[in-house]
Amino acid sequence: MQVKELIDGKFSKLIAEGNSLVRNSGWNGEDMQRHPPIQDYYRFRTEALNLVRRACGDDSDHYRQLKNLSETKESSTNAYFTLHCLGVVEAAQRDFEDGLLFNVRSLIAAELLGDFIEQAETLLTAGYYIPVASLAGAILEDTLRKICEKHGVPIPDSTKIDRLNADLARAEIYDKLVQKRITAIADIRNNADHGHFEKFNRDDVADMVKWIRSFAADQLQ
Repeated sequence: MQVKELIDGKFSKLIAEGNSLVRNSGWNGEDMQRHPPIQDYYRFRTEALNLVRRACGDDSDHYRQLKNLSETKESSTNAYFTLHCLGVVEAAQRDFEDGLLFNVRSLIAAELLGDFIEQAETLLTAGYYIPVASLAGAILEDTLRKICEKHGVPIPDSTKIDRLNADLARAEIYDKLVQKRITAIADIRNNADHGHFEKFNRDDVADMVKWIRSFAADQLQ
């Protein structure tokens, strides 16, 4: 199942659950006869926060409204605000379906990268760790370009890993530890490309692929 289909399905499921909570509360269009159970409100709000953050992004109005509901004293512990959460989720679903959420581009990019990483993992399982080192390096380079696009970091004419890595670290998109890890991965890729096979082994490449998968998922969500 594709990313967009997964998100569509989760939106539909969550909205159905929200409508059920409101209906069971005796909502008559103006007031509730009783509030939903507080634990159901917490669960619904938490799932809504997670879904909307992933689909819409941290900076979206939808996510900010839900986050405000979870942090404001009046609404954080009052299950009456299930209604408000539901309204925000419904608005987010509509904008998502209408293609108005630009963060979806990042989700699809992450999905495509995931397909390439799966190919790398298949080759690695078959014992072809040397070509996997080259492939994983190319995947990482493409990931860095997409991270630059996501955060508005200018992409240089020379889009080698080292230059992209330096620019992203300078823009504080990630910290120095991540920058050093990417530099180490770039070294493995260069050794593979230039025939220095004695400088790395299968375990090095396996760790490389595993790290790139986690890094891409975190940065392009």
